[in-house]
Amino acid sequence: MESIIIFGGKGGVGKSTISAATALTLSDLLPNKKILLISFDIAHNLSDLFESDIGSSLCHLTDNLWAIEPDPNEYAKKYTDNLISKMKSLMKQMPIVGFIPQIEKFIDTTFTADSIPLALKNAMFFQKILDAENQRFMQFDIVVADFPPTGNMIALFEIPEDQVKAVLKYSLNFYNSIKESVKKFSKVLRNIFNPFDDHEKKRELGKEILKVVVDLEERGERITELMHDIGSLRLVTIAEKPSFEEIKRARALTKKYIDLHAVHINLLTPKNDHCEFCIRMRKIQLNFTSKIKKEFNSLKIWDSYKLGDEPIGIKGLRSLAKEVYKSSSAEEILYPQI
Repeated sequence: MESIIIFGGKGGVGKSTISAATALTLSDLLPNKKILLISFDIAHNLSDLFESDIGSSLCHLTDNLWAIEPDPNEYAKKYTDNLISKMKSLMKQMPIVGFIPQIEKFIDTTFTADSIPLALKNAMFFQKILDAENQRFMQFDIVVADFPPTGNMIALFEIPEDQVKAVLKYSLNFYNSIKESVKKFSKVLRNIFNPFDDHEKKRELGKEILKVVVDLEERGERITELMHDIGSLRLVTIAEKPSFEEIKRARALTKKYIDLHAVHINLLTPKNDHCEFCIRMRKIQLNFTSKIKKEFNSLKIWDSYKLGDEPIGIKGLRSLAKEVYKSSSAEEILYPQI
C-alpha cells in the first residue's frame, strides 16, 4: 500500500462526493494501480453516488477501482466471535456456574456480539483498512477513505490506541473484576488465570484469550503506523462560517494522528449578475474563501463550483473530478504542494 487519503470535515459539505470523485480520477490517471474507496461513515452513500449496490463486500466499479461500505456490526462479530466463544468457555468452567444454572444462561444471552460497545465495534470497523494490505486478500496500492463528520472522525483515529483496553474491560467486566485503571489489566489477567493453573484446559483458554487480545493490539499499532507513514488528511468545507470553524477544530484535533495535506472548498456559487440571491451568496462565499485560504496558507487548497447537474454515476463524478482537480496530475493529487 502506497497511500491512504482520508476525507473529513463537517457533515453535508460533500465529503463523500469529493472522496468518490478523487478515487475515480486516480483510477483513470493510474490504470496500473489498484484503488480502493472505502466508507467509514455509518450513513453510507457511495452506493447512491455510483448508482451501484456496493454493500459490505468489495464491489468492482471500473477496471482498477473497487469500493466497499463495511457494516460495523458484521466486522465486530467477525473479529470478536472467537474472543466471545473462549471467554464463555472459560466462564462456564468457573465452579460457581455449575451450582447456579442461571449464571450459564446469563452468560449465553448477555455475552454476545450484539452487546459489544459501539466504540469497540468501530475499532473492528476501522480495521478494514488492514485488509487492503493483507496478502490473503486483494492488495491495493491506494486507499481513499470517506470519514464521518469531525467528532466521529476523531473517535476513529483514537480507536487504535484504545481498542485493546476496551476489549479487556468489556471481557473482564463479566468477572466483575475491573475496578482499577486500565493500566492494571495485566495484573487483573494474572489474578483471573492463576487460579486455573492446575487445570490445563482452563490455562490454555487463558492463553488463547490473551493471544486474541495481542492480535488486536498489533492490528491497532499497524493502523497507527500506517496513518503516520502514508496517511494524508484532506478537509472538505464550504465557504461558510460553521464549516470554516469546523475544519480549524479538525486540524487541531487530528494533528497527532495524521498529517493534513490539503483543503477542499466545495459547492461555491458560480457568478451570475442576473440573480440577486446568487450575488449575495457569492459575496459571503468569497469572504470565507479568502479567510480559509489565509488560515490554511501553508496547504494546497482546491476549490470547486456547484455543478449544474448532480455528480451522480461515473459520468457525473468524472465531471466533478474535472471541476475539482482541473488538469492536476495523479502525483499532484496524491502529494499536494502549494
